[in-house]
Amino acid sequence: MAKNRFISFMITIVAVAFIVFVVVDNLKQEDDQMTVPNEEENVDEEATVSSPYIAKDEIGLLRGMFAPDFTLPLWDTKEEKALSDFRGQIVVLNLWASWCPPCRDEMPDLIELHEKYQDQGVAVVGINMKTLERNEEAIEEFMDEFNVTFPTFVDQPIDTLNQRGIVEALYQVRAIPATYILDKEGRIFIPIRGKVNYTMLETEVKKLLEYE
Repeated sequence: MAKNRFISFMITIVAVAFIVFVVVDNLKQEDDQMTVPNEEENVDEEATVSSPYIAKDEIGLLRGMFAPDFTLPLWDTKEEKALSDFRGQIVVLNLWASWCPPCRDEMPDLIELHEKYQDQGVAVVGINMKTLERNEEAIEEFMDEFNVTFPTFVDQPIDTLNQRGIVEALYQVRAIPATYILDKEGRIFIPIRGKVNYTMLETEVKKLLEYE
């Protein structure tokens, strides 16, 4: 009898010890997963107080990064221009195609924004995704129908073998329309997927104008 009690007691001790081990180990894992902000993270946190975004000195498509630069012809001219030529202005960069219903819906709002803010250091700039178009006549009909007055780049194939567009590749275009609002240094203030409207654009542009 005494022997059986002793064995039961030892089994209980071992079970309790195992439970304690599991609990302590889980608590340790939770502690390991928690991160304490380092000095760099504290600097970034403070930066958000005085800046509408955290500036990053790298090229990319995320907020705060420099928008990828490119050089392309402008519509209806033989002139080539670079995106970086618009540095010093707030840029509303809009990617569109003539067959895209949301692109058609938002175009009057983009034109209105251009007309109201072009003298306030804001450049509305279009990019026609030519490599996704049916033909060049469709682009011309679109430009005439909406009387697009702001500068519009025409995307070009990367080369004769790769028909994917230069901007299509640089900006990893999966769907259109897409709009990028850039600050005066060419950094992405905000990327917008899908259709925009005048109120949305003006709200974001005003934030940058106040900050600048």
